[in-house]
Amino acid sequence: MCALAGVMALAAGTPRNGFEGKWILDATNGTSAADGPKALEQEIKVEGGGLKIKSKYKEPRSGLYELQWLGIMAYELNLSTDGSEQVNILGPYKHQSKTTLDGNRMVTEWVAQNEEGGNVRGQWIRTLSPDGRQMTLQVQGKISDGRSIDKTLMFRRK
Repeated sequence: MCALAGVMALAAGTPRNGFEGKWILDATNGTSAADGPKALEQEIKVEGGGLKIKSKYKEPRSGLYELQWLGIMAYELNLSTDGSEQVNILGPYKHQSKTTLDGNRMVTEWVAQNEEGGNVRGQWIRTLSPDGRQMTLQVQGKISDGRSIDKTLMFRRK
């Protein structure tokens, strides 16, 4: 009986984990909403043994965005969720990450390096609100030129 209920929930489109779904950046909330990607939307899907994050956003006029947003502003990003390494190519950067899920918390440790030796390393901490309607994304890290990254973005479920 329980197995049947689980199958019916999946068939009805119930997310397989709390992060799965469409998320919209709340531009009025979070410590970094003002300088974050404009009109950012992310769709998180369970795919294979991990997650696929598809992002849409308004392109900056210059066509360039700050290095601190590397990975966040990727049109498509694959993450493993079992702690194994996942590699994505993001422009000139090789992006290597390890992600773990623990209930309403998802932590991704990552490093991105280009052929010229520049790199940025950091951590994304995604946390769901108790009702699952909001997601906080903390972006922390260090760029090879010494700059630090410490941003918080708030998303609401679409």
